[in-house]
Amino acid sequence: MLLQTHLNSLPLLRPWGLPRSVNEVCLIALGEHLGLIKAFALAHPDVAIRFLLVPDLPAGSPRECCLEIEGKKTCIPVGGLEELEKMPQWEKVCLCPPEGFLIAFCRYAARVGIRTIYLEGKWPPAFGVRPALPNFYARYAAELQTVYDLLADDASREVYAARIKALITGNAGYLPASEHEEYYHPVVRPEAGDIMLDGGVSDMVGAQRRFAQSVGRNGQVHGFEPIPWMAASARRSMADCPQYHLHAAGLGEKRGQVRFESLRDSSHISQSGGENSVLCDMVSIDEFTRENGINRVDCIKLDVEGAELLALRGGKNTILAHRPKLIVCLYHAPADMVTIPMYIRSLDPRYRMYVAHSSCVFTDTILYAHVPE
Repeated sequence: MLLQTHLNSLPLLRPWGLPRSVNEVCLIALGEHLGLIKAFALAHPDVAIRFLLVPDLPAGSPRECCLEIEGKKTCIPVGGLEELEKMPQWEKVCLCPPEGFLIAFCRYAARVGIRTIYLEGKWPPAFGVRPALPNFYARYAAELQTVYDLLADDASREVYAARIKALITGNAGYLPASEHEEYYHPVVRPEAGDIMLDGGVSDMVGAQRRFAQSVGRNGQVHGFEPIPWMAASARRSMADCPQYHLHAAGLGEKRGQVRFESLRDSSHISQSGGENSVLCDMVSIDEFTRENGINRVDCIKLDVEGAELLALRGGKNTILAHRPKLIVCLYHAPADMVTIPMYIRSLDPRYRMYVAHSSCVFTDTILYAHVPE
């Protein structure tokens, strides 16, 4: 299929507001937002609320919610998240969803075959929206088509096209959430016994614990975090995982030092040396494996705030020697959609590449690649 044709056919999966054609809905709301149900009913008098799904519904709660609107009493059945797959016939509407909840809910909904989720509340969410790049496709059309054709399956092509649509419109609502967790594609994932390089740790080590669990006692994970205080915090948090080794350095194209803006959620290479910047050590994958006598690498994960291509270049010899599984973020710069897949292809055309998206915002679009045995 032509990528342009695919782009033109993509639906908006998380639109804000309810179209007039919808007349029956299942409302989804956390307990703290149940007060919005009456406001929704008043705003949509012609829409029948068939079910109220409350994911954090406490055990023993009433299984009915009764409202009085303009003198008329209406009672709505209430249930927990496990009820979702039993009601595919009604459109799903999330009331004022927090970002963290919506990410988890979209993943759960994908598992039971639900793609479109309408968003409603007091205000449109700031997440999932950013300045549009209307010329992005035109600028890279030939290269984007090449990468699209290289992808291993239809699901990957769907996500790849959806990310392009999201970039040119400024709306992440086109991106389908994956059924699987971040960094764990069904085909490409950390596995028992792997020697893994984990580029980009921060001090929030949930993924790192998962990696350590996945490789097990017979595997090893070498994690890299350039911000000194984050590396120290992560090392303390991972002290009970002997197979996880934390290194206070970032992964790049070569050894050296660079300044990073030290931010809680998204540290990145500093362009100006601002007040939050800190001087950090960098090392390449090839230097690290050679100097530490690591003679096998099975998996490389890179979430390094825009330096993914540099880190891949710095690991060229390691990749050519071992053909490891690659888990590489594609969302830090628009051009990464082209440059990263094409670079991996140039190293070894046998790499099969997949793309998946793990959130409801612009972050967490990830390229997964492996060389089949």
